[in-house]
Amino acid sequence: MQANMQFDFVVVGGGTAGCCLASRLHSLLPQSSIALLERGPDENENPLVTNPLAAAQLPDTHLVVNYKTSPQSQLNNRQVTNYAGRLLSGSSAANYGAWFRAPSTDYDHWAERVGNPRWAYNELLPFFRHTESHYDPNGDAEQHGFQGPIHTTSGRAYPLREPVHEAFLQAGFRDIPDLNAGEAVGVAPWKENWKNGSRQHSGKVFDLSGVKTFIGAAVARVIVNDDKVAMGVELIDGRQIHANHQVIISCGAHKTPQLLMLSGIGPKEELEKHGIRQTVESPAVGKNHFDHLALHQAWKLKHPERGLALGSPAFNDPAYMLGYPVEWIATDAVSSHVIEQALIEDAGTQSDADPSSHPNLLPSCAHLALLIAYAPLNLSPDYDVPLDGSHVSSGALLYKPTSRGRITISSADPNAEPVVDPHYYSTLADKQMLRAGVRKIGRIMETAAAQGMIEEETTPKGMPRLTSAASDEDIDARIRGYSEVWHHSAGTAAMGKNIEDSVVDAELNVHGLKNLRVVDASVFPEPISATPQATVYAIAELAAVLISRSVGQS
Repeated sequence: MQANMQFDFVVVGGGTAGCCLASRLHSLLPQSSIALLERGPDENENPLVTNPLAAAQLPDTHLVVNYKTSPQSQLNNRQVTNYAGRLLSGSSAANYGAWFRAPSTDYDHWAERVGNPRWAYNELLPFFRHTESHYDPNGDAEQHGFQGPIHTTSGRAYPLREPVHEAFLQAGFRDIPDLNAGEAVGVAPWKENWKNGSRQHSGKVFDLSGVKTFIGAAVARVIVNDDKVAMGVELIDGRQIHANHQVIISCGAHKTPQLLMLSGIGPKEELEKHGIRQTVESPAVGKNHFDHLALHQAWKLKHPERGLALGSPAFNDPAYMLGYPVEWIATDAVSSHVIEQALIEDAGTQSDADPSSHPNLLPSCAHLALLIAYAPLNLSPDYDVPLDGSHVSSGALLYKPTSRGRITISSADPNAEPVVDPHYYSTLADKQMLRAGVRKIGRIMETAAAQGMIEEETTPKGMPRLTSAASDEDIDARIRGYSEVWHHSAGTAAMGKNIEDSVVDAELNVHGLKNLRVVDASVFPEPISATPQATVYAIAELAAVLISRSVGQS
């Protein structure tokens, strides 16, 4: 790389959003020059990246960074792992490939909150469709795309497919044929973005041939002039890359707020602490952090010799190795009365709260995700269960947390990792919702269908088994000691109407500056009831259109 270079657009972060955005910008503005800067390596063909069952090994490599949290007071002061990909394609090269949209009401509320209808479900729908090649050629063409770069899949028919489905139905869930069609609560087929057992990550499926991609390019700061215009970026080695039109930050929910603060964009007291000259007072930078906290439990099978789970020699159909060993996901709602009372208590007094307007009280809100995996997956490191085909596992995932954390910086050194303090499980509302999810897992496992396959729960040492009638105390003890997150950090450069409580506007422009945008999961204003990958791609697709229009060349 030359000492100083110039491009029309500079995209910082070659991750899930960054690769998609750079590719789509080039297709919309083919005469423009685009630089894509990625700190990590290009490992598009690495078997650990391409193989679905190798995903669990990636955290032990240099391709994934662990932004370990500060001690979490509500989780026995544990430091919880927060993984993110550090390679071209970002976390899309390191995740488990889940492919889900949130209910339509989530996006509609998003649009209402930020004051712009383009973020409503029906307005985002063309961008969801543009990304995907839906696995079912007879699928609903109003909801799905069939010519996008990302191929989806569903329905591998594992041995426990029908008993697990029946257990959900016996526990009271209704069938939803397609969870990616705007519906909220019920049991639906699991969907992924693997193609013939190979990962569909952003740096591989999006055409970057018209983009100048720089690997190993770590950015120290955004260069902002006295008129508060983003002019380019400076790398940690001092070289500069200038932007004729715009700089777009796509570094993810951990690194995006760090880069903003290193560039003087953030809360004054935080910047002064580290001797950083402030460019723009932006108090919301790094705030509003949220993630999907979950409790996973292991369940011993009655007949492991039948080859029902991963690790058994008889679990040997090649199709079983083509994706994550899950077939069904259920979304569930918690009693609105229970949540409303918890929100009131969390707010202090009823006069201090307006629970009726809280998104968790929307009529079709899905607060939880519940699933059963044909392997003991996502268990805490000291929850020792053999991977020998003798166990399956369940997960109760908190989709709609009300706890909010913060990302800050430890120094002005761009090589230092950010400080992550998510405040997990710190509200009564979160406790009530996740307790309900754990009890619902107990209810599922107590059905006749589940009892035909499950012998008993295998608990962590010294812990009682959790049933549908488990006490708050027993559930909380398990969550405090053994919960994990699904590494879906978001919200730390949130979208909103003003600079006091948000970082970007509804067109993804950073408040208070010109020619600087953020395009990644950090712009989520609030949690959504879905894994974030499909939504991040939709944001990047929409961002490319917004940016191209802003320079008058679309």
